[in-house]
Amino acid sequence: MNIYKNLTCLLLMLFLMQACALKAQTVSVDLSGKWKFQTDVMDFRRGSLSPRYNHVLQEEIQLPGITDDYKIGYKVPYQYIDRLTRKYEYMGPAWYQRDIEIPAAWKGKKIFMYFERTHWLSSIYVDTKEVSAIDYISVPHNHDLTNFVKPGKTHRITVCIDNRFQYKTHKWNHAHTEFTQINWNGILGEMKLMAIDPVYIEDLQVYPNIADKSIKVRLQVNNETKKQFKGKASFTINGKSYNLKNELAVVSTDSVTVVEANIPIGKNAKLWDEFNPNVYEITAQLATSDGKTNYQHEKATTFGLREVKQGKNHVVLNNRPIHLRGNVENAVFPKTGHVPVDDASWERIMLLMKDYGMNHLRFHSWCPPKAAFRMADKHGIYFEVEMPMWGKDAEPDEDRYNFFRREMRAILKEYGNHPSFVLYCNGNEITGNFDFIEELTSDAIKLDSRHLFSGSTARTRVKSDQYYVSQQTNKGPVKVYEGLPNTDWDRSTESDVDVPVISHESGQRCVYPNFEEIKKYANSPVEARNFEVFRDMLRKNGMLDQANDFFKASGALTVLEYKAVIEALLRSSKSAGFQLLSINDFPGQGYAPVGILDPFWDSKGLVTPEKFREFCAPTVALLRYEKSSFFNSETFVGKAEVYNFSNAAIKNAKLKWWITDASGKVLQKGNLKSQTIANDNVSPVGEFSIPLKGISTSQKLTVHLSVNDQIKNSWDIWVYPAHENLMKSTAEVLYTHVYDDAAKKQLALGKSVVLYPAPADVKGRKSMFHNHFWNPIMFAWAPMTIGNLVHNDQPMFKDFTTSYHTDWQWWDILNNAKVIEMQSAPEKLRPFIQVIDSYDNNQKLGIGFEAIVNGGKLLVLAVDTKTDMDKRPATQQLLYSIDNYVKSGKFSPQVNVDEKFIQSFLNK
Repeated sequence: MNIYKNLTCLLLMLFLMQACALKAQTVSVDLSGKWKFQTDVMDFRRGSLSPRYNHVLQEEIQLPGITDDYKIGYKVPYQYIDRLTRKYEYMGPAWYQRDIEIPAAWKGKKIFMYFERTHWLSSIYVDTKEVSAIDYISVPHNHDLTNFVKPGKTHRITVCIDNRFQYKTHKWNHAHTEFTQINWNGILGEMKLMAIDPVYIEDLQVYPNIADKSIKVRLQVNNETKKQFKGKASFTINGKSYNLKNELAVVSTDSVTVVEANIPIGKNAKLWDEFNPNVYEITAQLATSDGKTNYQHEKATTFGLREVKQGKNHVVLNNRPIHLRGNVENAVFPKTGHVPVDDASWERIMLLMKDYGMNHLRFHSWCPPKAAFRMADKHGIYFEVEMPMWGKDAEPDEDRYNFFRREMRAILKEYGNHPSFVLYCNGNEITGNFDFIEELTSDAIKLDSRHLFSGSTARTRVKSDQYYVSQQTNKGPVKVYEGLPNTDWDRSTESDVDVPVISHESGQRCVYPNFEEIKKYANSPVEARNFEVFRDMLRKNGMLDQANDFFKASGALTVLEYKAVIEALLRSSKSAGFQLLSINDFPGQGYAPVGILDPFWDSKGLVTPEKFREFCAPTVALLRYEKSSFFNSETFVGKAEVYNFSNAAIKNAKLKWWITDASGKVLQKGNLKSQTIANDNVSPVGEFSIPLKGISTSQKLTVHLSVNDQIKNSWDIWVYPAHENLMKSTAEVLYTHVYDDAAKKQLALGKSVVLYPAPADVKGRKSMFHNHFWNPIMFAWAPMTIGNLVHNDQPMFKDFTTSYHTDWQWWDILNNAKVIEMQSAPEKLRPFIQVIDSYDNNQKLGIGFEAIVNGGKLLVLAVDTKTDMDKRPATQQLLYSIDNYVKSGKFSPQVNVDEKFIQSFLNK
């Protein structure tokens, strides 16, 4: 028991030191450090607690912390495929204990035990009696122990943390699922014992009024004395180069008194937004007396001078429309297994958001801790906060309903002052009783005017919706999951309804896993054992040496898709914004590696922040054009626009366009009319055309657009000469769409055959340009592939300009092709157009390959070469390049293939 004697002395010393300094102010004692500990998987202790069970727990643990940090629980032997594998699983009650002497000087004070974040239920036992239980998920637990502890006495304080589901809520909500942050057990962040005077400030809320530069301050004063008190509330407001004091008298006999004050804060007070995140701190000091005893209490909060309103199409902040460029935050924290509660971790995330041109973060079915709000306030990020509500959680269940009613009110009270808290939504993709959702939403609007409210992210609208996040409106789809090889389209018409519409979970195109990430989990409570399974499968199928190529090629396509998706939504002038899912990987629900950042928010090396900001930023140059692949007899026409949701119009903007070849040489250039470009809008700024008749050879060109030489963006196009008389047989090369006797004879003579079967005649999968949506384990729909690896260094591509990954010139080729299943082919045979299989299958797939068959040379291309060939310049050029190759001396396949394999993928 020496640890408890030492602790008691330490607590008393701390108390005396703080009491002298603070007099009658709040005294708090830090409770972090060693606690006694014991697990209770069977829940025996809580069910039979009595004086004979008032014993010292038998292990020790460090708090703040979680059980996973100490390898407590079931050591998991499995390799979960659909998520990261938690190394030690623990779900059930766990007990934490200290003997604490309550200082005698605390007599007459209110005594609280405060935990910043727990998971899920926390119960406090004083000696042998349970005295308090709190089941909030989203806010701190503040247990009132006043009536159960005696100052001057040592009490055995035992805390039960129960991380089991306390209500029948959706198992995927991100507040406690194993799929993102783990279902941890423990206590995080600040944990302390507090003593305050019995007349104290229970709540402090600040309501800005930007029109007259004032704030309404609302205090809830609790009075536990049962006597009348009199005194004053003094307010001190501090900011950068700013200080203001104000006070008012207070008097009451009630146990709960609401005090309001309207405080002018001066014409020099600065507004808060993403460009000027000016934060103020207000401290309320309550000094009262009941005639015999004096009481003091102090409470502080930060706020920003900002107002949010519902506009016709946009969220309006400080009377200006904003456009939300957002990411979905899914509580993905594999380094710790739990949400961080420190400022540094959240500041890193907010700075990354800014680095990638974003101003908005949606918290999918969970609410972040105070540190997240603090850092968003500091750096100007707009939050959408949700409760831990998903799916069928709105179906009738009064216990669950009451939990959500309490949780909603607690979130608004705890975080409502933060200027970053702009939007509130009950939860994700809700189904069930929408009368209950309407009740929650309308009640929230009445409670707090500082945010906009929505009933559900996606799914059914409710009457009180002030904005709507969805894939669809009554006018059509507002989602954008992938791009197109043209840019003259948007989602404006579909977004133009009665409330601002935000595109729900845009993007979501898979990147092949980077197996190098496995080592990053060495000191984490979880491991990427699913990556080990995928890697072993790829090794078994003979392609492990291509893993990094698959990662890079699929990643390049995903970046391409994100650029197209974001630009389409920026062109949508009636859209309120978008929420990407997401720029960082989602390691659950089947494992969705859809990000340009990994689960640790580290770059995958696929695109730099600077390049990303060319198409995702407060100001972006945009270009509408009809296609990406051209014949050289055509003219490129570009219609320029500027998305400008910066903090100012661009006066006398100089607009330039130019086109370069692969070496960077400028081929043509020009200027558009100089003009002022309004902010808070998407503005057409002119049109230009580029005749392509001077381009005599196949090549990739890049069209550039700039605003004042600072805002720049670019788009690749491909230009080809027209080709006639393609695929003509000669004595040495036979072109055929069937593998018949003529083809076999040609091969037997040691000659060449180009087999180009119609896609309908090929067994296999449908080819698509896009890589798979979200992840192939959760959504087993086409395409079950993740882009293509193009072996662009091989000679069949000599006259066809391409990178190692597919780009928009491949659009009509891939969408008019068939994927050949090549698993039974020799291991050494690699297709020159190699389709990347889903990572949970990892089979060899291809659209084009070459091989030695029966002594002859065979090239197979499963591409439609008949339909509308006069409109398909890229396909023409690919065939032209292949024709030159097979009729040259360089056509020299190296791998022998049995004829049975050729017959295996043909219908005829």
